[in-house]
Amino acid sequence: MTVETNASQAPEFHPLVDSIARASDLNELFAMPLQYPDEGRWLDAQSLFHQTLVNKNDQRLREAVIAYGRARWGTENRHVAGSGFIVAYLTRLTYPLISQYVLHRRIPDVSLGNLAFHTNDNGFDATALKKPRFAALPDDPASGHPDALIVADEAALYAQLKEWLFDCNFGIVIPSIHRAAQASLKVSWNAVASSCAQVFHRLFDLAADPESVVRKAEAFFDDPSSPVYKQVTMDFIEHQGKLGYFARRHGCCLWWRVEQTKGYCAGCILLSREEQDIRFRDSLEIGR
Repeated sequence: MTVETNASQAPEFHPLVDSIARASDLNELFAMPLQYPDEGRWLDAQSLFHQTLVNKNDQRLREAVIAYGRARWGTENRHVAGSGFIVAYLTRLTYPLISQYVLHRRIPDVSLGNLAFHTNDNGFDATALKKPRFAALPDDPASGHPDALIVADEAALYAQLKEWLFDCNFGIVIPSIHRAAQASLKVSWNAVASSCAQVFHRLFDLAADPESVVRKAEAFFDDPSSPVYKQVTMDFIEHQGKLGYFARRHGCCLWWRVEQTKGYCAGCILLSREEQDIRFRDSLEIGR
């Protein structure tokens, strides 16, 4: 990940930019850019998603959801389009955020006020941090950096994650999409849980300390104060000498209603446990 600078200048080192770049070397989904100069192509996230009950931008959001459903999922159904839209939005946030939390014990500030969407002629093509602010622990090498919010301990770091991710982001985004496009609140919150679970699934294979991944995942999904509480069950699957960490969903993303696929996610609640296990073993065989 790079930050644009004048050609005569070397990019200035920033601890969060550096740790995100190192994480993205493991998996490109862990990357998250900073907002870069491109006049007229950036939209502040807060201008699209609002806490107010009625907002003038609801029509814009409704059109964006429907257009995404039509282009990517081949559907006019608002429930299915809303699910597809939230899944795409989630991937650009949960992967960089949770990978930083697990691998580097840092939390990027993903509150809506610190996010911007890059637009092209076909919609949104990037989600970026406006400022590289992050929460960290006192022993973080970058604890003295002006963009660092230092918290007392691991519990406080996790609390900060919940505040920025849930209270200051998804807790606003999901009701906004529901209001604008009638997307299901239940489906959307389960999609949040599933997206987070997929990050833990990938980190289990990539992290130097997979046991730490499991501990953080268990705390994440067993927290009664969290909106993703008990939304998934994480299980170990062993096959041909490989061990994987997979999520069994307690809700449905509606992928099976997409005309082109008519398929099911591996951990879909609509599948039997036996069928889920078959699909998990298949994933281990092909390295997914």
